[in-house]
Amino acid sequence: MNSLKTILIVISFSLIGTPAFANQLNSFGNYISRTDAKTLQVAPTKTKQHAYEAALSKLNALEDTSSIDLNKELKVWSINVQPHKTHLKEGGYVTVQERMNNNGEIEYVGLVNVKVHYVERNSNN
Repeated sequence: MNSLKTILIVISFSLIGTPAFANQLNSFGNYISRTDAKTLQVAPTKTKQHAYEAALSKLNALEDTSSIDLNKELKVWSINVQPHKTHLKEGGYVTVQERMNNNGEIEYVGLVNVKVHYVERNSNN
């Protein structure tokens, strides 16, 4: 009966310690988790509403983009970036900027604001 209690205690401790052990495995191999804020512009439009719509469409497209294409689109350039680990964080949003072009015409530019998360191998070994 004592050996059964001992086995149960060992299993309990191993299950409790598993999350801590898993986190240590994530840092094994010298990888660094990074999050960067990125802002993309869409083409200028004549109305504020069209600029919002274009920016929202771009945001939705980014959310459906593969990791490799996100690296290209958001210019996550590094030889050490793990290509299949890139993804957007929650909370992306759009804004519109009013500006005057060189012809003196008011135009509106949609801005897509996102946070991108990626994993990079630390080259300081």
